[in-house]
Parts: sequence; C-alpha cells; structure tokens
Amino acid sequence: MNHLAHCFLSLDDEDLLTGNFIGDDVKGNDWQNYPEGVQRGILLHRTIDSFTDNHPLIGKSKERIRSFTGRYAPPVIDILYDHLLAIHWAEYSDEPFDEFAEKVYKRLNNRAEQMPEPVRQRLPHMLAGRFLHGYQSRAGLMWVLERFNLRLGGKMDTSGLSDHFFATLPRFSDDFAGFFPDLIHKVKEQTGQL
Repeated sequence: MNHLAHCFLSLDDEDLLTGNFIGDDVKGNDWQNYPEGVQRGILLHRTIDSFTDNHPLIGKSKERIRSFTGRYAPPVIDILYDHLLAIHWAEYSDEPFDEFAEKVYKRLNNRAEQMPEPVRQRLPHMLAGRFLHGYQSRAGLMWVLERFNLRLGGKMDTSGLSDHFFATLPRFSDDFAGFFPDLIHKVKEQTGQL
C-alpha cells in the first residue's frame, strides 16, 4: 500500500502515523532509534507491506498490469490501490476524506523533526501539493505514476497502464474489496484493537 493506506491504517494514532509514514525510509534496526510509539508505527508499516505483498488478490492484480510495469508491478499496485481506497473511501471510514486528509497533513507537519532527513526534505512539497488528495482523481493518479516512472528512468508505459486500469476498474475494485478488509483485520490484530 502507498501513502494513503498507510496513513489510514494508522488508526487515528499520531505516533503510529509518524512511524507508518516514515517506514520506507527507516532501514534495518534503525527503527529502535525512535520513541516507542513511532517504533510501533514503523513495524506496523513493515507488517502492512509484507501482508500486502503476500496476499493472493494482490497477486491477481499484479498479473493484470505486469505487461505495462514489468518487475515494478508490486509498487505500482500499491499506488493504484491508494486510488481505489480514495474512491471507495465511504465504505471504510465514517470520517469525510477531506477532514481525514487535513488532519493527517497537520499531524505530519507537527512531527517533521522526528522524520529521517530525506522525508523531511520531501514533506513540505508533499504537504503543499496536498498529496493524499491526488489519489482521488485519474489526473492525480497519473501524476503519481509519472513521478514514479521518472525515478525509474521511464521504464513503464504509464499511459497504457492508466488506460488498462480504468478500462478494467471493476476487476481491480473487486480485488481491493476482497483484500482490504483482510488488511484492516491484520492491522487491528497487530495493534491490539480486535
């Protein structure tokens, strides 16, 4: 899962949010250098990524896009699934999307000093661009995919990927609807909220 899902799965806990948000930038045992609540968020991030990577419905979705993405299908599915979460938001949260996103922006900004330097450098641009809101539209999703593709040196067919994804959106939505409740259950199990 990408930014939106990691933020959502922090269960309205600012420490979990901080750790979950920086999880990709904290390597090895460096998680031990953070306060306990943030540590739990970093470890939760790792659990979310591992569970996602090994779920059979994620495997089905990855196979549908592999001709456009090659070996980058796993991170691209994370991005596409954030779009699916955004468009199906009301099925998973009673909190309006805008209220959730604004709260997340404020909390991340408040905790920027606890973040690794690369994240601290990216965060102002992400906040200025209201990065969570980008997942709500096709144009925003394309922007995220294009930025990802640039980092790869243009190895993906993002236009073909986008056309294919939106032409077969119901199939991806079905995969997501089968997968995401399992992930929520896993997160609540790990955080002791079951």
